[in-house]
Amino acid sequence: MSSKNKQGNEGMDRRNFLKGAALVGAGALGAGALAACSPSTTSASDGSASSGSADAAGAGASTSSWKTPQDFSAQATDAGTYDVVVVGHGYAGVCACRELAESGHTVALLEFQPEDGYAASGNESCGINSKLVNRITEGNQYHDVDPVEYYQNWMTMIGNQGNPGLIMKFCQKMGENTDWYYDSLTDADIATLTHNASPAAGESWPHLLPSIGPIKFWPGVISAYAEECNQTKIQGYNRQKAEAAGAEFFFNTRGLQILKDSSGVSGVVAQSRDDDSYLTFTSKAVIVATGGFAYNEEMLNDLMPDIKNNMTEGEVWDDAFGGERFTGDVSTMQYQGDGIKMAHWAGAHLETLVAGMNSKHIQAPQSMNNFPQAVWVRSDGKRFLNEFYPIVEQRGVPNVYMQREPIHCVFDSNFIEYRQYVVPQHGMFSPTPANIDGVREAMDKAYQVFKGTWVEPESSGEEDPMMAMFAAPDYIADDTLEGLAGQLGLSGDAVTDFVAEIAKYNAYCDNGLDEDFGRDKEVLFPVREGPFYALSGNPGLGEIMCTMGGIITDSNQNALDQDFVPIPGLYVSGNDCGRRFGLEYITPTPGVSLCIAYTLGRECGKSVAQWLKSA
Repeated sequence: MSSKNKQGNEGMDRRNFLKGAALVGAGALGAGALAACSPSTTSASDGSASSGSADAAGAGASTSSWKTPQDFSAQATDAGTYDVVVVGHGYAGVCACRELAESGHTVALLEFQPEDGYAASGNESCGINSKLVNRITEGNQYHDVDPVEYYQNWMTMIGNQGNPGLIMKFCQKMGENTDWYYDSLTDADIATLTHNASPAAGESWPHLLPSIGPIKFWPGVISAYAEECNQTKIQGYNRQKAEAAGAEFFFNTRGLQILKDSSGVSGVVAQSRDDDSYLTFTSKAVIVATGGFAYNEEMLNDLMPDIKNNMTEGEVWDDAFGGERFTGDVSTMQYQGDGIKMAHWAGAHLETLVAGMNSKHIQAPQSMNNFPQAVWVRSDGKRFLNEFYPIVEQRGVPNVYMQREPIHCVFDSNFIEYRQYVVPQHGMFSPTPANIDGVREAMDKAYQVFKGTWVEPESSGEEDPMMAMFAAPDYIADDTLEGLAGQLGLSGDAVTDFVAEIAKYNAYCDNGLDEDFGRDKEVLFPVREGPFYALSGNPGLGEIMCTMGGIITDSNQNALDQDFVPIPGLYVSGNDCGRRFGLEYITPTPGVSLCIAYTLGRECGKSVAQWLKSA
């Protein structure tokens, strides 16, 4: 099963940060099959995690099956002895492995996916303070960002809820580690890279905002969407370097259990997905980096109770099942929280309010491509929040605590100009000439539909589903606000209140002070000149793109026990590592998810290498 690198390019175009459920084929192991092969609890005498580790880690009495330790060691055969075993090939795992191998340590990396179908998740990485981002943007405006300022802003955005030492390490090291992660790219590879959230050469974005109020943003993104050079290939380059330094890779191998002895971690039990055999990898240290638990509904319910508690049971628009629930392909076995379960069984302290990407808010229509420049109203015709709160992942939080009903984004004929006021962040609208033309075309179409002059163009052939996902939405248009209100389904007092609400809001725009919801004066755009337009959508809670935590660590990513004491030899990185994003994923620069993973993955490797000197 130890396997040399193949640079497979299957399933590369991960435009929407999709987690890759379709990549896990029919060979996936079922949870029931695993449970049938093992006792329900471990034994303290067999060298594995003690039978009391779940309670010791703060789980207490629970009916959640994932919290019950499992013991597979009696069925396992020896697979070799290493200094370190890394569980998970993603950005954090492969970078930790490469760093350790290049520092002279023996490393085994276990990866759930098969080698010939391996595909990375995500495409874009923050490139702040890297030489590469300056090269692909043909400028130096993204270099020499003060890491302390970046750190202070990060902690402001997350309410000081993060791990200070760990986040500062990311801010200080992200530039050099970005260049290290991408250091094998050829000139031809680099020529395929693009960037988002910043103007291309020759473009001008006069309304790219560096801040809204006290919250700051920085552009500088490295985008690897091309089939010729995508993140799967780039991870492959790092794997090649790790293998050249002596690391061994075991694909189609699922980590199941961390073994411990009297001095700490002693190895990992894994299962081959080729023949279902169990294997023991003996080691002095283990790095868990399996990518979170976005497809484990039981873990989502337990570790994101703030979402579960706020889900409604009534009918949700455009949803056949009725009511809200966690979404995602929970039938697959990837991203099932294997690493968090293993670490928890070994005594690691759980983070019980885990951050998620796009998970704890309800946005306006089009989800990521939201409309903060517009005025948002509900069925009573009234505003209800600061539409342009600076942090997109926090903008729609008030919606969570309101009745589920359509949200209407309202704007006027000057929207083409207002749409260009953006901050560089996750899922932002990029005001490129082509995108602005798309807004203009959507507005023109809406008005022609309103006037009855619209003629549907002939289809040019079969539509690309991916392009349809990013197509401009259908707007509603009308010559008057009263007429627009009627098209939105408002009636009676709601129409009168809507017109009065827009008049009041326009007065706030004139005065530069939003007395109702504190929208910053720089982004107060009036709704005054007809025709008037709207975009409507139906909110719902439960979408989880990926989870962003689970295990409490110190600033070296050493897992902590119930008393916050480091567990010798147990380290956690990537999306299994907690206290990086507070309660929700945030983006002072698009792509920080990938960047923090490979940056802190490498730093985790350095920490383990340092620990091994005294182990």
